[in-house]
Amino acid sequence: MHYRPVSTDTEEDMNEFVMPIDKDKPLCGRKLLLWVGVLLLLVVVGLLVPMIYFAVMANSKACVDGLQAQKECQEVNQHVQRQLNQTQEFSHKKEAEAATCNHTMVTLRESLKKEQAQVAEFQGKLKILNQNLKDALAEVERLRRQSETCSKNNASSCSSFLFVVIAVLVLNALLT
Repeated sequence: MHYRPVSTDTEEDMNEFVMPIDKDKPLCGRKLLLWVGVLLLLVVVGLLVPMIYFAVMANSKACVDGLQAQKECQEVNQHVQRQLNQTQEFSHKKEAEAATCNHTMVTLRESLKKEQAQVAEFQGKLKILNQNLKDALAEVERLRRQSETCSKNNASSCSSFLFVVIAVLVLNALLT
């Protein structure tokens, strides 16, 4: 190898001093550029071929059909999700209505038990009043017979007895 003499005048001269120049091989720089160009071309082709392959595959019928199927599946899934949400809302409404009905039934049962207790109480009172009425009617009947007997025997004692009978009848009428 041969180096050029050092020159301090320009920067260009400095670059020549640093880079060796081979006088026997003047095409060395061109070969290097050619090899770099070929290497870059191979890299570009090596990247471009798979990219074209994947672009073709991405646009293939199977891939397009797969994307369409995926889109339809998502739409069906969203539709089913909306139906599920509506069904859940409907179910919650019906559960609330059922709870209201159950509460109403409990209230009505309690009210029915109270009414039944009152009816039983009233029936007991009615039974007592009926018995009192029967007793009073029997007493009136006895007093009437006695009154008839009295009227034959004594008119003055009969009037007081009649007053007692009328008083008993009035009391019975007030009780019923």
